[in-house]
Amino acid sequence: MGKREVLLFGGLLALCLLRTDAVPVYAEEQAETKEFEFVMESSSTEVVSELKGTIKVELISVELPAGGFDFNIDPEAAFSPQSPGGQIQSPLIRVANHSVVPVKLEISQVPEIKKEDVVYAPKFGAGPEQSFRLSGKVSETTAPGTAILVLGTAGTTYRSEADFEQYAILPGRTNIPVTELEAHGSRDLKLYGKASADFYGAYQFTVSPTLKISTVNAAD
Repeated sequence: MGKREVLLFGGLLALCLLRTDAVPVYAEEQAETKEFEFVMESSSTEVVSELKGTIKVELISVELPAGGFDFNIDPEAAFSPQSPGGQIQSPLIRVANHSVVPVKLEISQVPEIKKEDVVYAPKFGAGPEQSFRLSGKVSETTAPGTAILVLGTAGTTYRSEADFEQYAILPGRTNIPVTELEAHGSRDLKLYGKASADFYGAYQFTVSPTLKISTVNAAD
């Protein structure tokens, strides 16, 4: 079998958006009251009254890229948890929080990769069937037609492969943390990962995770 020159193949990350507002909504209710008594000889009495207020936030406004973005992968480039972007060439993805409260951005769900989501190079000879899958393990991406992808803050490094893998964009996985945005704050996001070409060389694939925006609770 002759040597195959495969340097770049590409993908599309198509972002869907799901907004969840973890903000309580109140109807007009009567405040709770309690009866206090004091003797006639006393001109007054002191009652400690505790007032609790909740600020209602009517609008959560976050700026995200519309649709999706293209990226290229060089499977010959070096990858490590400390340099997770070595193989992937992608634009910076700016996200901004225009709200008065902090919010968190998560990937709420990742659908299965369907047949129509992958475009392969033409087959030749009596080679194997073409396939592609996303993996949750860096060690599994040595197999042809496999990849691991992570969406994280630009400039992020990871302590180990296991640390990187917990953020993998993997079909069936839910509520994958991406970043938190302070009130009126912004972040640049970057796509990281590692992949292998398939037996026939280059191919293209599309991944369509759903992003979820929610307010940050003090207990989080």
